[in-house]
Amino acid sequence: MTIQMIPLNKLVPSPANVRKTAPLTGIGELAANIKALGLLQNLQVRLADGGTYTVEAGRRRLAALKLLAKRKAIAKTERIACRVLGPDENATEVSLAENFMRMPMHPADQFDAFKALADEGKGPEEIAARFGCSPATIKQRLKLAAVAPALITAYREGEMDLDQLMAFTISDDTEAQLRVWTELADWNRDPSTIRRQLTSAHIEVHDPRVQFVGLKAYRKAGGHVLRDLFEAEHDGYLTDPALLDRLVISKLEKEAKAIRAEGWAWIEIMPEIAHDRLRQMKRVYPEIEPLSPDQQAEIDRLTAAYDALTDEHGDEPSDEIVAELEALSDRIDGLSESTERFRPEDIACSGAAVGIGHGGRLAVERGLVRREDQPRLPHPTSGAEPKPERGLSDQLVENLTAQRTAALRVELARRSDASLTAVVHALALPVFFPHEDAESCLAIRVQSVPLHGSATGIEDSEAGKALDELEASWRRALPSEPAALWDWLLRQDLVVRLDLLAFCAGCAVNAVKKKADRADNDRLGHADLLAAQIGLDMAAWWQPTADRYLRHVPKLRILEAVREAVTPGAADNLATMKKDGLIMEAERRLAGTGWLPPILRAPMPPASAEEPFAIAAE
Repeated sequence: MTIQMIPLNKLVPSPANVRKTAPLTGIGELAANIKALGLLQNLQVRLADGGTYTVEAGRRRLAALKLLAKRKAIAKTERIACRVLGPDENATEVSLAENFMRMPMHPADQFDAFKALADEGKGPEEIAARFGCSPATIKQRLKLAAVAPALITAYREGEMDLDQLMAFTISDDTEAQLRVWTELADWNRDPSTIRRQLTSAHIEVHDPRVQFVGLKAYRKAGGHVLRDLFEAEHDGYLTDPALLDRLVISKLEKEAKAIRAEGWAWIEIMPEIAHDRLRQMKRVYPEIEPLSPDQQAEIDRLTAAYDALTDEHGDEPSDEIVAELEALSDRIDGLSESTERFRPEDIACSGAAVGIGHGGRLAVERGLVRREDQPRLPHPTSGAEPKPERGLSDQLVENLTAQRTAALRVELARRSDASLTAVVHALALPVFFPHEDAESCLAIRVQSVPLHGSATGIEDSEAGKALDELEASWRRALPSEPAALWDWLLRQDLVVRLDLLAFCAGCAVNAVKKKADRADNDRLGHADLLAAQIGLDMAAWWQPTADRYLRHVPKLRILEAVREAVTPGAADNLATMKKDGLIMEAERRLAGTGWLPPILRAPMPPASAEEPFAIAAE
């Protein structure tokens, strides 16, 4: 073997080098390493024509040296230690041996090596400069080296993959790391589950409480945000829930102070609005103030000007006239908006709940009347003469009232107008007066199953807000006490009673599929029939946003949605993105497409019904 010091500008690549695929990748990193540590392995060269030498093995090292010369880190004539091959040595065989026989370094050994350099006092920036990579990369390797030794051993032995090992770096608690790995079943050890287990005591940055307080305020108060070095798109986790809760209460108390100044009898702070509890309270609603004569006169004047422009310029006005018409319309809408005010007597006997709504916005529920504050009206039968059953045995009373019930059933069955009133009365009592003990003689009762426990933030969805608006409008129209409901219904025409019946029926719908429900559940099957009959289109009520869908499904499902709603190419373009970035981009791509997951798509319409038949009266 002959070692010679050959000028760099005399060395050229050899076509005999066996490394053909991506031979020059990572040259910048290799150049930095050679600059810091020197050339650790000699080049294998052969004398060529014109006094040059072809590099038979070491093409990447040669490229790194040339790069250093180009950067003026070394001279172009720098003398490089080379082993000169003899005439009987096969260049291809030498190149193959050097590349084929070399055992790649296990990543865990690399982590340990970087940790040893750090233990010697070298910082991530210095180590990165020596090995031609970014400080962030070194920090990642050092973080991996700090995982529990038993888990590093499991990684070395092939019991876990690198993605799983990276997930453990979200926590510095090695005991917690070991506990999670031990307690999770083999089939449930995916990286997302590991991260979720290790951060169960933390709070994600997109939590409504964090949005309400603000990350800046949390940090200013001394709170720490934990970031995942391997999930760059993730915003991080708050590690001090107690501090966040104190900040939430403090801010809510400040907001409540302004609400309290309105004169409410009581104010209750609810960091998370308890809708089930609020539904058990009676409510008072604001009155709509009529427009003043001046406001009405101005609306009439603007309306006349709008009509005059429309008549003058016809169906195809110029852009200037269109802009003028839009300005008039906006002013009319602004003046027409009703002003709502609570009556002072209602404010004096009711209160408000102050909490955090969807998206971290302040939520205030006004006009709540607690049971103990509700004025009690006398029962409609109080003060009446004693009933004639006095002195009769209980058995006889039961017998006679059963006879009366049978007669009532027949008579009511023959009176569709009276039966409609009775049914609507029975349905409306539990819907609008759940806090009362009022009962109907009809054994019919609507149960409105709460939905917010199954879908967080549903009260802020399009359907949730529409349902609240419907309920509020009915509560304004209905009497405030259940005892007065029957007489109120008798005064209404058929259309009003049918509309109220429809609202109560809507409140009774329960199409929620719980974990324990079978797929062939009759209730869910009937919900499909009902949806098909009324032509339900969920695209008008639901969008595949991050919070409602994308954050709760794996990457594969997200890509399937983009593939169906946009194009297969669009899904392919997003396939390499990390999940948080993918969620943001997929939400943008899916907006307005009308895409729905299969469970929300319209079911098959029911078969056409037979011709209706009538029962002739005897």
